[in-house]
Amino acid sequence: MMKSMITENGVTFKELEKNIYSWVCEIARQFTAEFLERYDQMLMEGRDKKKYRHKGSRQTTIKTVYGEVTYRRAVYEVMEEDGSRHYVYLLDETLQLDHVGLISTNMAELLVKGITDLSYRECAAKVSEMTGQTISAMGVWNVIQALGEKVCEEETQLVEEYKKGRLHGKKEVPVLFEEADGVYVKLQGQDRKSSRQDKAEIKVGIAYDGWRKAGKERYELSDKVVVAGFARAKEFHEYREAAIAETYNLDEVSERILNADGASWIKKGKDKSTCFQLDPFHRNKAVREKVHNPEAARDIMELLEKEKIKEMFEYLDTYRNSLSEDWEIGDVEELIRYYRNNEEGLLPYQSQGLKLPEHPEGLEYRNMGTMENHVWSVIARRMKHNHTSWSKQGGNHLAKILAKKCSGKLYEVTEKLKRPVFEEETVEELYGEILMSAKAPKKDGKGYEYPTIGHLVGLEGKIQGERKKLLAMAGF
Repeated sequence: MMKSMITENGVTFKELEKNIYSWVCEIARQFTAEFLERYDQMLMEGRDKKKYRHKGSRQTTIKTVYGEVTYRRAVYEVMEEDGSRHYVYLLDETLQLDHVGLISTNMAELLVKGITDLSYRECAAKVSEMTGQTISAMGVWNVIQALGEKVCEEETQLVEEYKKGRLHGKKEVPVLFEEADGVYVKLQGQDRKSSRQDKAEIKVGIAYDGWRKAGKERYELSDKVVVAGFARAKEFHEYREAAIAETYNLDEVSERILNADGASWIKKGKDKSTCFQLDPFHRNKAVREKVHNPEAARDIMELLEKEKIKEMFEYLDTYRNSLSEDWEIGDVEELIRYYRNNEEGLLPYQSQGLKLPEHPEGLEYRNMGTMENHVWSVIARRMKHNHTSWSKQGGNHLAKILAKKCSGKLYEVTEKLKRPVFEEETVEELYGEILMSAKAPKKDGKGYEYPTIGHLVGLEGKIQGERKKLLAMAGF
């Protein structure tokens, strides 16, 4: 029956669905406006009238997941003890709209989720399509910068707590695995000029307590802590340690193992008691890039796999002496220096004589070397390609949001925006008032009149029969 009702008038189900969705969103917008205006009235009646002098009302608009909600709220003049005056909106203060501008928390979450995979322009277009409104790429950028700045502020506070010895994570583990690396991204504008370089390094760090089986032949890192951002080595290590200490009780960790590419900024930040392992990916990549004879490269790789480090260095010396081209000799000498500087880590951690405690139930201790994959998933895939370039501030904010996502803590980016602002009893009271203001349905012999909720004019209008109800929803 419904099919005939729709098709005979040339309306597809897709069109019907879109129109009903639009209609429902309109109701939601008007209901929200009604709620906020009534709540603002309650604030007006309960205010300190000596302190807050009513000066009329002003209109504003907030972006929500169901579109832009336009409403009016009262403005007040406030007289301070020193005689100064300023103006406030009690409703705005209650809603904490100063966090990210006139954007609802749900809308902010939607933008944060989108920006981790899409460009600002693509995210704006997608969210605009989903919410039936228009938000610009710059609007998305502004929200992300505001949220990113708050993440940075929280990081600073966390570091201060760590320096004071106040961070002791709840999770107690015997072994902590750590990895660190960096990825260079293109700089734009003033940052490129001021730093006199086209690229800058985003540092990335990961800590976890082992591997958990997630499938037949698939494993995932357990309780990852991921940090990232533009920062000096000292600042980065301080925050990395603070973030780890927030999750793990470091006093209970008996062994820390670091996997990295041997960069000086990484090794300077490690504790002397930390076991260092040269990242297998970078270790093998160096052979492929610096040894141009395929047979020699295979021999060196085989010696590394067999953990014959002394023989490997002897082979490199012999191979270098057999070369005649200066550029080839230079490459091999560079490889030898790289390996000598990281000789302590050429063997995997399992072969370095460590006496590791038994792993916790449900976890395994496996070969390290996930950093390159994480650098790709955290930073490079989103920030390094597609001809993108970044300001240091904008790139830093996005990197930190991406790190939150990789840690499984993307919700923390907007978590502070979720503080309850309405008392439950007040909400129920206002719901009741709005619904009780609805007109009872009436029959006048010519059709059905929808009830009017407050001033929700979108619900008004006469429609004859069930057929006309459906067609009205479809936009006819």
